[in-house]
Parts: sequence; structure tokens; C-alpha cells
Amino acid sequence: MNTNNIFIELKNIKKIFPGVVALEDVNFDVGYGEVHALVGENGAGKSTLIKILGGVYQPDAGEIIIEGKKESITNTSTAQRLKIAVIYQEFNLIPDLSVAENIFIGREPKIAKSFINWKKINNDASEIMKKLDININPRKFISELSVAEKQMIEIAKSLSMDAKLIIMDEPTATLTEKEVVKLFSIIEELRKKNVAIIYISHRLDEAFQLSDRITVLRDGKKIETKKTMETNQDEIVSLMVGKVVKNYFSEEREKPDESKVVMDIKNYNIADTVYDVNFKLYKGEILGFAGILGSGIHHLLRSLYGATQKTSGEVYFEEKKVEIRKSSDAIKLGIGYVTEDRKGEGLLNDMSVLQNISIIIIKMLTFFKGLLIREKKELKVFNDMAEELDIKYANINQRIIYLSGGNQQKIIMGRTLVSDCKVLILLEPTRGIDVGAKAEIHKIMIKLANQGISIIMASSELSELINLTDRCIVLYKGRMVAEFNRDNMDEEKLVAAEIGKSSYSGNQLNS
Repeated sequence: MNTNNIFIELKNIKKIFPGVVALEDVNFDVGYGEVHALVGENGAGKSTLIKILGGVYQPDAGEIIIEGKKESITNTSTAQRLKIAVIYQEFNLIPDLSVAENIFIGREPKIAKSFINWKKINNDASEIMKKLDININPRKFISELSVAEKQMIEIAKSLSMDAKLIIMDEPTATLTEKEVVKLFSIIEELRKKNVAIIYISHRLDEAFQLSDRITVLRDGKKIETKKTMETNQDEIVSLMVGKVVKNYFSEEREKPDESKVVMDIKNYNIADTVYDVNFKLYKGEILGFAGILGSGIHHLLRSLYGATQKTSGEVYFEEKKVEIRKSSDAIKLGIGYVTEDRKGEGLLNDMSVLQNISIIIIKMLTFFKGLLIREKKELKVFNDMAEELDIKYANINQRIIYLSGGNQQKIIMGRTLVSDCKVLILLEPTRGIDVGAKAEIHKIMIKLANQGISIIMASSELSELINLTDRCIVLYKGRMVAEFNRDNMDEEKLVAAEIGKSSYSGNQLNS
């Protein structure tokens, strides 16, 4: 890192949204060949800052200096011209275009200035993906990809721009261990090429492994910038939350009632993805699922909510055989579902915080009197849920996109819970949210389980599975290969099972 050779410097940046000061007098810089980690709780201002750099927002005050020259980043095209690439946590891909088209969108190679050179665009996309060790057909549509595959395409897209500054917002949130290792290798190569990198992650071990400096934001203000070698995780967490956080997981956990089986899944199959899965879910239990990309977990859990169809198998709900062909069937039974993809599937981005919670009940007509919404009832349900989950918002009409990731996740959970669910299915419930917000989500999950709600959760964070779940089932290539309980579960055993190894102790199942 060349500390005297700064690529970009932000001076006294301020940004105000309706009712919210998102950034206030923030100063920040990153040098050529430097990895500068930007950390802070959800709502701290990280996303706003990088969207200013990416040309999505314009600051209300302050200056941006790039290579010694004052610049105005008025739109995303300007950011690209200035060699700034942003890999957003919420993907910026067009589902109905191919992988290659998304990588080179707006920069497609042409024949005679009018027609896209399809051979070149596909070959160039393949070459970039080979460097990332990505095995995806460049002609494949984005809509056909998994979340982890979309993340890798975002990374490939940024590399194709020959950027001088790459901003990575939670780049490893959906990646497997192998993909993370590859990404870190790419970052090191970029550093050697003098590319400046802003790295945002709630996984502090990554920030410490990769970065030269760490800047902490809190409540829209810069708290401090520290050289990574001169600080530690406890200090950074303390700066992030304004207090010392020693225990990220609550231990106030009641045992599930194993005399009451809420769901019983028998010989469950989904075409080409899930094979002969069997498990029981008990009342008040938190049941975890672990597995790498391609394990079939997300297909399984989506199917139990009616979003994906099974090919065979039986589902018993409260000892009664049921058919869940669509999500409305699941909702009527009392099954709630929280997606891993907040932006794409979970949130109604153009609607208010009130509307995002009440929409599921409106669909069930419980708020309707004749053709009119019962506004008083709607507001009471919202206020009760907002208080229960400690949702922070400016007012009920505030657009959902202006909430922090943690509060957005609470809104999605609240929307599910107001339908009086008995079973709650959570896919990556803390993906992309900070330490403090994670602790709040964990407390909510434990509180719900203690109230008798049964929870099925899939998480790529092994510490979350180990500390929260009563049992954890591991899937490998669509089959159950291991099941652990709180007494015999640890990271080494989970990882071994996830990658198909059998050299571990625990309740190994027949594969």
C-alpha cells in the first residue's frame, strides 16, 4: 500500500433523506493498492456512502477528490468513466439478460457499430469467469442462477471494467469456502496491480485478514480509522456499537417439546435436487440446515412453503397429511417464510414500512370491511409488531428502502408473524446485517421458539447454527448425510459433513 498515493478522498460528505441524516461530515480515503475495510452496524451509513461513490446518490455537501482532481459523480455512467466499480450487496443484474450481457452491459463489443459481436462477448465473459474459476455458461440467463452464482457474476462484471477502485459490499455473504478462498486470491492480485479496494463486511475476521486500514461508521458519522495491525476485533466491535459486546448469542433457551411433532417430512423428493429427505420438527424447536452450494437446502425449504413443487413424498402438519402446492396453502396452515433475497423477493421496495408488514394480512382479507381496509386495525397490528421486534423507522409512511438491512429483515419477519404462523422458515436470516442487528434477530428467534413457534433455518454461518439450533441436519448433493444436536455439534464436524467427508463423529446418516 502506498499511503502517500491516494486514489480517492471524500471530504465532509453529507447526505440527508426525508427524516434521516444518513451521513454527516464524513471524511474517508483509499490509496492505490490498499484494501480499506468499511464497517459499522446497519444504518451506520455504509451503503449510502458507496452509493454516492457509485453515482446512485449525490451528496448534499462535501467534496470528492479523485487522483487529485475534484469530481462530481452525477450518475453510474460517470462512476464507470472514473473507473469506479461497485459490487452491491443487493445485486444489480438484469434477470432476463444473459450472463455475458450483464457482465458487459453498456460496453458490448459491436460489429460495424450497430450489432453486438456475440462471439466476442461470450468468449470475453468466459475468459473473465475462468480467472474466477466460475463454471457458468455465459449464454445462461441471470434468472436461472442461484444467489451465490449471481454474486460471482457481479464480481466478474467489476473485473471486466478494468477499474481503479472496486467497492465490495458483503461479497462473501453467499459464497462457499472454496469461492471465498478464490475471491481473497483475486483481491490479493488486484492489490498487486495497484487497484484500490473498499471492502465492506460484517464478518470482521475477513476485514482483519484482508485490510490495511479499517474505518468505523456509526449513526452516519465517521468514528475512527485504525491501522488493521494496530487494533483488534473487540475494539472495532466496541466502536461500531458504542459499547462493549461480549456475547453475540443469547443463552436463554428453553428446550423444545419433543412430545409434539409439528411437521413430519417423509421420503421427500424434488426433481434433480432433493432425494429421500426425512425429518421431524418439534414444537418450539430451532432446526438448522447446513450445506454448501448445490446441497438442495434452499429448494427443500422453498418447497415446504409451496414455492417449489415436490415430485414425491409426504408432509404431515400437526399429525394430519397435507398438500402444499402453493404459498397460500402454507400460509393457511400457519407456515411462514422469510427469503434470503430481501430486495428481489422479500421487500415491496416502492411501498411504506406499514404496507410491507400488513400486505400479507390484506391479501388474507382480515383487514377488509367491504372494500375498505380497516385502517385502525392495520395500524394497531403494525404498532404491536414494530414494538415486539424493536423496528426502528422514521414514520409509518417511510419507504422501506430507506431502512437499514437489519430493520428490513425485521419487517419481513414481522410480516410473516402477523399471520399467526406456527412454523417459521428462515433462509439466511442474518445475511448482510451487522453484529448488533444479528444479536437482535437471534433474540427474536429464541423468543419465538420459547413461545412455541417452531423454526427451520438455513444459514451459511456455522457459528450461528452451532449456537442457535437444537439440531442441525446436513445435506450434501440433495441427500441427508448427517444430523447433529447441541451436544455433539461443532464447526469441524459440520464442514466435514458439508463437503461429503465421512471422517467425523456424530449422527451420520446413510447417503
